[in-house]
Amino acid sequence: MKLRIGPRIRVALQLGASVGLLAYLLSRLDWQQSRTLIAGANPLLLATIVLIHVADRVLMALKWHQLLRVLDDRLSRWSAIGVYYESTFIGFALPLGGFGPDIVRFLRLKTRGIDPSVTLSSMVMERLNGAIATLALIVAGCLVLARLAPQPALRNFALIAAVGAGAAGTVAAALIFYPALGRRLLKLIKRPATLESGRFAKYVVAARAYSRRPLTLAINLGLSMIEQTAPVFTMWVASHAIGMDLPWMVCLAVTPVAVIIQRLPLTYGGLGLREGSAAALLVALGYDYSTALVLLMTLVVMFLISLLPGAIVLATSGRPLPKGASA
Repeated sequence: MKLRIGPRIRVALQLGASVGLLAYLLSRLDWQQSRTLIAGANPLLLATIVLIHVADRVLMALKWHQLLRVLDDRLSRWSAIGVYYESTFIGFALPLGGFGPDIVRFLRLKTRGIDPSVTLSSMVMERLNGAIATLALIVAGCLVLARLAPQPALRNFALIAAVGAGAAGTVAAALIFYPALGRRLLKLIKRPATLESGRFAKYVVAARAYSRRPLTLAINLGLSMIEQTAPVFTMWVASHAIGMDLPWMVCLAVTPVAVIIQRLPLTYGGLGLREGSAAALLVALGYDYSTALVLLMTLVVMFLISLLPGAIVLATSGRPLPKGASA
């Protein structure tokens, strides 16, 4: 008999894991040193971190809007930015799972009369391009980490991760930009007839529409790769804000590993896992633990502040989710 954990219990466990991990990490801080770092933080650079987050969110919204317009051009850019920002805020603030932001976008566009298959297809394509861009960042970051890491075990891990991410990214890109390859795979598993009829027919049509726009997909992928560098820049700016002054290449080496680990469904939104893994890497590279954790907690606070525009959009737009949807 399989043990099934309900969504409420799962979220409670994830929240508990996040609180426990953060409590453990904070218990090892040198509080006197930490207070000195926080008191001396550069407010202009802290504001810059928030602006980078805001610009990153706007870029993500415009990338999605670019894909949505291939199938339906009724949603304006400003509306797309508002919906995207709102979905990010709700997706983080409420226990909707990893697809919380997508659920909010889906419901908002449904109320605007946009076919659900169009919305879902655009979000799936956005996710696929985002995954390829993330894998590219992991390859670049892990190669840098392999060069910087003094420990042989860490170097080997970085090289293996780079090879694995590179292989996965290459396969994913081939499936997107060479749809004939995907069709051959479907034939091998004898699924094309099932997909092209019934409830999947609209999604097949959407996939074909994207396959006829390779330049749009390439531009979107390029924008996704630019967007993936935002965490690297925010870490770099934050390190200068507290006087840690990390080299940009160190930030590039640390960020991808934290990205990999935070995706594990063990904590709420990756909180605790991300900070713990990044702090461990920075210590392995020769940096002070307390300074590293102050840097990482500063990034968490600045990220939360950057979500406030989403709260404003939510307050002015009304409730997108029916009661009980967050369960």
